[in-house]
Formats: sequence, C-alpha cells, structure tokens
Amino acid sequence: MAKLIFTPWKSHSHLLSVRDQFYPSPTNAGPDLRPRACATVAAWKLRGNLPHAVEATALLTDAILHDDAAKNSVFSIRATYAAAFCRFVTLLVDSKLHGQRKTMFQRALDLGLPASFVELRHEATHRDLPSLVVLRNSAQRSLEWLWDYYWGKADRDAGRAGPVGCVDGTGDVEAVREAVRGALDVFTGEGEPPRKRRKGFKLQAEVAAQLGEICRTSARGGVVLARVLFDDGILVPKERKLGDSLDTVFTKWERLLMLVVENHPPFSAVLADEMANELAFSSTSDPKNNPLCEGLYLWLDRIMTSAQWEPSRRLLSVAYINAACDANPNHWTGLLRERLRLADCASVDIPSVPQGERPQPGKRPMPDDSAELKKHGWEFLDRWDRTGKGNNYAYLVTDEPTKHAVVIDPANPPEVAPEVNSQIRAGKINLAAIVNTHHHWDHAGGNKDMLQQFGQLPIIGGKNCESVTKTPQHGESFKIGDRISVKALHTPCHTQDSVCYFMEDGDQRVVFTGDTLFIGGCGRFFEGNAQEMHKALNETLAALPDDTRVYPGHEYTKGNVKFCAAVSQSEPIKKLQAFAEKNQQTQGKFTIGDEKLHNVFMRVNDPEIQKVAGKTSPVEVMAKLREMKNAM
Repeated sequence: MAKLIFTPWKSHSHLLSVRDQFYPSPTNAGPDLRPRACATVAAWKLRGNLPHAVEATALLTDAILHDDAAKNSVFSIRATYAAAFCRFVTLLVDSKLHGQRKTMFQRALDLGLPASFVELRHEATHRDLPSLVVLRNSAQRSLEWLWDYYWGKADRDAGRAGPVGCVDGTGDVEAVREAVRGALDVFTGEGEPPRKRRKGFKLQAEVAAQLGEICRTSARGGVVLARVLFDDGILVPKERKLGDSLDTVFTKWERLLMLVVENHPPFSAVLADEMANELAFSSTSDPKNNPLCEGLYLWLDRIMTSAQWEPSRRLLSVAYINAACDANPNHWTGLLRERLRLADCASVDIPSVPQGERPQPGKRPMPDDSAELKKHGWEFLDRWDRTGKGNNYAYLVTDEPTKHAVVIDPANPPEVAPEVNSQIRAGKINLAAIVNTHHHWDHAGGNKDMLQQFGQLPIIGGKNCESVTKTPQHGESFKIGDRISVKALHTPCHTQDSVCYFMEDGDQRVVFTGDTLFIGGCGRFFEGNAQEMHKALNETLAALPDDTRVYPGHEYTKGNVKFCAAVSQSEPIKKLQAFAEKNQQTQGKFTIGDEKLHNVFMRVNDPEIQKVAGKTSPVEVMAKLREMKNAM
C-alpha cells in the first residue's frame, strides 16, 4: 500500500523554485532571492514535516546573509554561523535521534558527511567558538554537501550540468573519479612536463578550474580528487624510496593544487583532512617505514609551514587533524600531534624534513634573545615557528648569584622540562617556582606534568591556573634570589586572572605580559571588555618605565603589525613591519616606550587612530580596534 507523505510545499515545482533561490545559477544577474527562500522555509517550518536538509539550508544561508560586520558584531556573526552549523550536523548524526547505537563519526561515514564536520561541531559546542574564517568555510562546504545529498536529487532533469563525466553532480564516485583522472590526464600522460610546454601556466589554470568545478558540484568531489592524487602516485611517486626528496614533485604539482584551492577554497581543508586520515589510518603494518606516509607528511609540512600556503591555512580543520592523530597513534601522527599541541586554529607548525633525512623529534636550539640580559643572569626558553605566529613562549628566569630560578608558562613539558633538567644537572639553577600569566591551557596546562617531574614547587599565578598555590595581589612584590625583584600587575580582560610580571635586576627592566600585551597588539577580550583592556594597556602597563623590555606569551608580531599598518602608516609602525619581516622572533626586542608608538591599541587617544575607528572615547576606540582586528 502506498504511503502518503505530506509536504509543507504545495507542489514539487514550488520546492524546485526555492532550491533555485538558494542555489542561483552562476550566470544569474537578477536580485538576490536567498532572503525570500529563507522566509519561505520559515513558513514551511510552521506547517510541519519539513525535511532537515531544507531547514539546514535555510539556517546556513541565513547565517551567510547575517555576515555583515557593518550591521552585526563579529561575535554575533560567529555565534550565528556556529548555531546553524551545529544544528545541521547534530540532526544528521546524533544517534539518539535515529535509534541507532553508532557514534557520530560512524553516522557521518554512513552519510558521506566529512568527519571533520563532526569534530568542528564538537569544538563549537564544547570549546571556544571557531574563527570566523573557519565558520565561513564550513558553511559553504555544508551547502555544497546539502546540494549533493538532497537538492541535486530533487529533480534530476532540472538541467543542472555537472562536471565533465559526472551526471548532475549527484555524487557517483566512479564518475567523479573518471572526471578527475580525465582532467589530470594532460599532466599525468606521456610527454614533456606541462610546466615546460608553451602556455603551461594557462593550461594549469584551465585544469584547476575543471577540478574546482568537480569539487563544487559533488560533495565527494574533493575527497575523490585527494584520493586520486594519493592512489595514482601523483603527490608521492610510487617509485619513491624512504628519505627521497620531493622537491621535483613540489615544483610540478604545487602550483596546480594552489590554483584548485583558488577555484574552490574548501579543497585545502579536504586535502589536509585526507592526508591526516592516511597517516592515522593507513592499512600498512609499518607506517614509519612507508614511503607514502612519509611523503604525505612532507606535503602536510609544506602546506602548513610554507609562505605560499599561508592564505589557505586558516581554512584547515586543526581540530579534526588532532582527533585523527589521537585516534591512531603511530610514528607520523605522534610527530604531527606534538607539533599541533601548542598551535591555535589559525596556525600550525610541523618540523621540516631535510633532504635525505628522516624526521625525528628533537629540541630546537635556544635563540639568542638578549645577550645583555643574559650577562645579568636572565635566561629564556622559547618555542617559535617559521610563520612567526601561533606558538607559545616559555621563559626561564635565573638569579645568577643564588641560582634561584622560575619558569614562566611551561605549557609544553616535553619540550621545556629537558631544557630545565639540563640546567639543573649542569648546576646552573635551582628551580624555585612555576609562574603563570593566566589559566589558559597553552600557558598553565603543563603545571601538573612539571610538578610530577620537579616535585611540589610553588605555582604562582592567577586564581584559576592549574594547581596554583599562590595568587599575588595587584602590586604585590616578591624576589627571585637576591637580585631580581618582581611586581605582580593584575590585567584582567583576556582572562579575569591575567597577571603580568614586572621584573628589575639593577638597571635592567622587563615585563612578561602573557596574552595581555603582544608586540604591536593585544589579547582577545575572552573574559573581559574594552574598558578592562584599556586600563590594562594604557594605565597599568603604560605606567612602567619606557625602557622596560616586553616579553609576550606568543609570537604574533607579523599579524599584529599588518593590522597596525592598515590603521596607520606612521614611521614606528613601518619600522616594526620591516623588523618583523626580517626576524622570526621579536620578544624582548621592543620596549613599553616602543609599544606606545607602534601599537595602535596603546594609541587610543591619538586623533589619527580615533578617526579610523570613528570614535573619540578611548574605550570605544579600543572596542572598535579589537572588532576590526577580529574581522581580519
């Protein structure tokens, strides 16, 4: 007996009309009808029996329409994207809703939903909201998946042309695979390498456009393209031996991949996800000695660290790559996981593998931060990456006469502890305490491990820091050994327990600012507001002597000065920009006096900055600058 299904639309043509409003033809020059489509779906929702795919399309589209920084705050935009995306994923994969005893990842696999969507949903629900760039990318990928999963099947005769060799973009994997191979054949076939042919670059652009179209019109297109690149020995030649260089392969294929990403930006995330999957779930019994795994690790190194890939790195799902590494630990995922540990969603660092060498975990050389301060007993440990942003600094401060020392923000004990131990074994220090600038895991998250290795040391820090034993009052002083005096300065905003530490040793003055003050920038207002950050920067820290050197919690200078230069073209900013271009590290190289000149967040009373912000109140200028920086 036929089963009656009641739909909220009056006719199938009405559904197709709404579909065409959500997914207008690329040649459509008429008005944007997406708001009308969203309103129609809202009315359908009231009638009941609305398919989840239709509702999700409307919610995601509405989030995109809400993405207007002139009308809405950045936080509001991020929250709207996150709510739409989480509802889209949850109602598809939550086993409680479907009566199946399967994990969300298993449900996603059954549906052909990218597993990274599940991990991003978890991150958005249980951790900090993902960045605006990641959320925008995820919304676009979700709408493409919904086309393939639902809308593309609504009417196979609707005249929507898919890529060459693929019918209606409906996800026929074999057809998509053949279309990919057909597009790549001009490069993989016999003959002269394409880069040496006449008009080779033009040919690459044409092929990249074809591949981008395949990715756009099939939800599995990006995954299939990645698998063809792996399985056909394109990115890692099948004849390659362990330790061989991939320089020739990079030269031949990298530009094409980047052109594909230009045509279809979500492909960068798909490619990285599939590389991580291959490293984590490889069928080989010995991944460590597998040339394909090593080669894909080298490609990930290239994608995540080289300057040419930097614009695409913000789209990567670092949360999913972490989850894949955790799911199946092996040699390669161990290396990858260690390098991702301290990185944030916008930037990651992977150790390079020199030609002919196998990558091995190891210590980075300690940079020469300040020879002058070292003469006075100051020593520093740090962690940095080639892109100049993303990783933390940890610092070791020693009073030379007494050898008393404290370690500041040792968030990564596997890297910090060996250095501290070597100093102890050499008789250079007696570790007296751990000091934290605030409670975030990438500053205080290593406390327990450090205590296990070095005994029950005092932990000095904000009240919410892990295992803290002492929270100094604002302005309270203490000493490290006989010579180094320390004053705690409360600077709530980034977190409510943020503390900066001003230290003096004779005529040498430094301040450790955590995530309150960066070179050329300041921390996000995670737990505070513009009033608090204004007080922290322009009253508390600005009151320090101008010759006080600044040691922040992260190396964010390149990104910070890019924003400063967009606000002001003053000579101090140009000078900082030139320095950041030539130097990977900037900690301790600039003073509070310098920050007052080149850091726009410390120039909120400057008429030039006020004009750009469109505000005159220092607090309102601070708020506007932070909003502008967040939107970059």
